[in-house]
Amino acid sequence: MSFPTDYVTLLEKLAEAFTRYEAETGISPILVGGAATAILTAGAFMSGDFDIIAGNDAAFARAMEAAGFTIDARVGRLLGGYYHPDFPEYGVELVSGPAFDGRADWARVLKPVFRGENSLTLPAFEDIIADRLGQHAVASQSDDSRMQQAQMLLAMAKSVDMEYLKRRVNEEGGDLGLLDFSVLRE
Repeated sequence: MSFPTDYVTLLEKLAEAFTRYEAETGISPILVGGAATAILTAGAFMSGDFDIIAGNDAAFARAMEAAGFTIDARVGRLLGGYYHPDFPEYGVELVSGPAFDGRADWARVLKPVFRGENSLTLPAFEDIIADRLGQHAVASQSDDSRMQQAQMLLAMAKSVDMEYLKRRVNEEGGDLGLLDFSVLRE
């Protein structure tokens, strides 16, 4: 799979905002949910919603504005979100609370760099797999998309810390037994 050009350009703008936020606060925001899954699966599961956790709302607003984003006050959109005028089909939401209720190990986060020094912060594969399995557990029984996402994330991971994964899946309320571990690279 590959990303649409506009998606990559938007990710570069988000990386600029993340870098500005981190420069001001000393802490990087983290991209979670469907957009993190999209990146980690190389576009196999796309999401136009970018859920971000950042503890300082004012610093985040300044970083987003400096990167060209604007507050989303369009009809039919969630108030308080952001969008980039060059990419109005995508929305950015600030999610409250700590990432994964504070259970994620920050030493495991991923920081892909986009053209230069700007980077995004993404959860570790284990955290996003656990999140997807937890989301699957509460989704409609006819919707297995999050389980499929978890399976593909497992297949794409270069390595997996099984003890950490087991703990995180349990904490997120998912079922580790749904995954086919034969896809793991040796």
